[in-house]
Amino acid sequence: MTTHAPRQTVKDLLCALHAKFGQNTEAMEDEAWALLDRIDLNSRVISEIRAALSREYCDTEWQKKLCTELLEEVFSDFSLAMYLSTIGLIVQARMSVRRAFELGLATVYMWDLPHEYWGWRRGDEDLSFSVMVAHLNSVGYFEYLKHLRGVESVSPICDQKKFQNIYRELSNTVHGKISGLPPLSPERFLPDRNGVKEHLALEAKAQDANIALLFGRFSGLRADIEAIFPQIKRA
Repeated sequence: MTTHAPRQTVKDLLCALHAKFGQNTEAMEDEAWALLDRIDLNSRVISEIRAALSREYCDTEWQKKLCTELLEEVFSDFSLAMYLSTIGLIVQARMSVRRAFELGLATVYMWDLPHEYWGWRRGDEDLSFSVMVAHLNSVGYFEYLKHLRGVESVSPICDQKKFQNIYRELSNTVHGKISGLPPLSPERFLPDRNGVKEHLALEAKAQDANIALLFGRFSGLRADIEAIFPQIKRA
């Protein structure tokens, strides 16, 4: 006959889980904390990018909304993912990273495409990650950037292979694939067993790609942000 522990109230159960997950944060190793410092810095950089774009680069209503809505979500999702990783909720953290990564890309993609923004926001139209990446690597987009900057040539602002690889790895989690994760057992939540450092490194990589994309699209933005965060020159 199967026996069960005495039933707890939902409140007691959730409080006990909260306390248990909190112990994972205290057990994080120094290498993981170094990655968390990097993620925190990247999140603050993204927040400052949002503020700089709002102040100096927005010419239209939808561009202002992209800053106040999407980039705030990017900042919040990356910050939440950082916390979820420290308490051992790796699957949930990776889902949040995927959302932030995609929204960061969508911000640049929709900046010059008002019909895409309004169709997405009001018309319930979906955005395709592959389509967005392809657009930012198209001949027409390169010509547009050359026109904006008054130059004869430009470098790609979106590393297509890198973006696709990051997105694919994060999407595996969303689609239920568990490769790279420990078995669904108590070990999945322990920082010395769940590969948390690798997951944090992936989040930092996604942030770096988003930041590089934003710097590439907006001339002068990198210098403005590096003046506020000189440490990113060494990162």
